[in-house]
This record gives sequence, C-alpha cells and structure tokens, in this order.
Amino acid sequence: MNLDEIKEKLARSCRIIAMQRATEKGRGHQCYLHPDGDKILIPGHLHDYGKAIADIQGEDIVTMDFEGNVLEGKHSEPMGEFHAYTAVFRARKDVKSVVHCHPPYANILAAAGKSILPIARDGCLFYEGVPVYEGYPLYVGTREMGEELVETLGDKRAVLHKGHGAFVVGRSVEEALIRTLSLEKAAETQVFGSILGTLTPIPVERMTERETDPDDHIIDDFFGYYSGKLDKLEGE
Repeated sequence: MNLDEIKEKLARSCRIIAMQRATEKGRGHQCYLHPDGDKILIPGHLHDYGKAIADIQGEDIVTMDFEGNVLEGKHSEPMGEFHAYTAVFRARKDVKSVVHCHPPYANILAAAGKSILPIARDGCLFYEGVPVYEGYPLYVGTREMGEELVETLGDKRAVLHKGHGAFVVGRSVEEALIRTLSLEKAAETQVFGSILGTLTPIPVERMTERETDPDDHIIDDFFGYYSGKLDKLEGE
C-alpha cells in the first residue's frame, strides 16, 4: 500500500470504531507507524473543529515525528496522547498500529478492579491478560506517562487506563481494530454475565489458534465485514 491508501484505511478504521460504539463521546483515534519507521501517521487534532472520530477522513491524517511535531498534513497538531504511541513504537517492534478509545464496558471493568476474562470467543484474544494502569492525570500527556503506560502494557495486546480508556496494539491497522472491537465486546459479555451468574473462563488448553491468534485471512474477513457495514451506513 502507498501512503494515501494507508491513510484511507486508518481513517476508515477510526470510523468503524465509532460505528461499533467502542468509544464514548466521539473521542478516540488510531495511529500507524510510518513505513520509514521514524514517523507516525495519526489523525490531526479535530475536536477543536467540532469533529470526532466518526468524521475522520484520509485527508485528516497527518505525519508526525516522535516528538509530536507535524511534518506533513492539513492540521497543525496531532491528536493528543501521542506520547503513548511513541512509547509503544519505541518499546515494541512487533507493533505497527495503536488504538486509543474510551470503551464503556471495558471502563466499567477497570473501575471495578477487574480485567478481561476469556469467557467467550472475543475474550480469548486476551487470554494472556489485560493489565490495568492507574496513573494520573487521566490523560497521557507526557513522555513519562507514556513510558509508564507501556511498561504496564508489557508484551500484552491491550492495557486499560483506569478511569480513562484503553490502548490496544496490533501488527496492522486491521488487527488493532479487530482487537479493539473484541476487547469491548468481551467486556460487555463479562459485565452482563457477572450479573446473571458465575463466570467460568475457558481453559487455555481448550482454545484454538483461530481464537487466540487469528491469521491475516480471518482478520481481513472481519475488516471487510465492518467496512461493508460502514459503506451501507454512510451511503444512507
């Protein structure tokens, strides 16, 4: 893919997050490590213009260096909390994309001192656990906080910032998106399941690789499904 295609896919993924209600109040964003490896593709700061994650288009994606300076794009500032992204990309060579969002059910679990349990398929993606970061303020606005958050993340696929939101990583735009949607669906299932009865996690030895680490074909299928759903919604 060329840069324009990556930007369009990144913007589409952001709109899918909004469509699936995986974030609250129109907040959240997704970024991608520039193919050069020393820059980041990220939505420009749109909230000051009355726009939200559901409004992001390819033209809204800017190129940012690891210090937060916009090098190319129509917006003069990137979305906030980029310190978390730069810290992830410095620490995790396996990660190419990061999502930050405010998932309501996952936030409920974190507020209650809980984390994601693999009680259904979506939760199996996080069978190794989802750590909870309890740093303040509830905004990752400094390099130090970004590094603390990533230290808590470790080698896992997501981290919950208690009282704030989630940061989810992936090896591609598509994988980070699917993990983000699965995180919130798993949390919703867990919240309602705990009301109705005792939760019984699926034993790791009973899980298949399709459930714990779906391949690119499966991820592409899911991305295609959500893309088609988005096209229908935006075409109405």
